[in-house]
Amino acid sequence: MYFGKKNSEEPEPIIEDTVVYACESESCNGWMRKDFAVENQPCPMCGGNLVEEVRELPQILTEYNAYR
Repeated sequence: MYFGKKNSEEPEPIIEDTVVYACESESCNGWMRKDFAVENQPCPMCGGNLVEEVRELPQILTEYNAYR
């Protein structure tokens, strides 16, 4: 019997420039995407200030359709 997957290749992630909030403290490396953050929120890891930055990150699909 053969149980191999038909599409064994995973698609390459799409890398795009993403706006994130990053902690400005040198000892903390916390950050979060702007899409999932609330403005004027302190760093959830250390309580420091967050600064807006742009990073190259994989694209996240916010809409999910199970019937695609």
